[in-house]
Amino acid sequence: MEAFKYHDHERVSAFLQGGKHAGAGHKSSSDSRYRNIVWHLDDMFDRLSQRQTTDIKADLARLLDIMMEHVGNENSYMSVVKYPQAPQHGLHHRFICTKTAELLHRSKNGLSIIPEDLSYIRLLWLVHIQMYDQAFEEFIVT
Repeated sequence: MEAFKYHDHERVSAFLQGGKHAGAGHKSSSDSRYRNIVWHLDDMFDRLSQRQTTDIKADLARLLDIMMEHVGNENSYMSVVKYPQAPQHGLHHRFICTKTAELLHRSKNGLSIIPEDLSYIRLLWLVHIQMYDQAFEEFIVT
């Protein structure tokens, strides 16, 4: 089985950001909410891949803070609008945050974090955006 490549999902990311691979005139409204998370992951991945000196613990802690703020805001909004799929959506938020917290815990215990670990978190976010957030956006529009 071929190893997962981090940038295999650049087309999906470009689509979500309204980039060159996006459909004519289509830009997801969720992209701005996730741009900071994905960009932070991209930056961490690039620095880790290039073996640049980085404080991975601090980077992961900052990433988790960004994620928790985003998730808290979105979960609150889903509650306000009485989104019926909020429990499942929130569980996926929890899953992604838990996986990120596990990386932070590993790094604090002196275990190495490899670029593929960050690839997995990024992939989880891209799947979340496509599955959960698009459904939420459709609910809001209807």
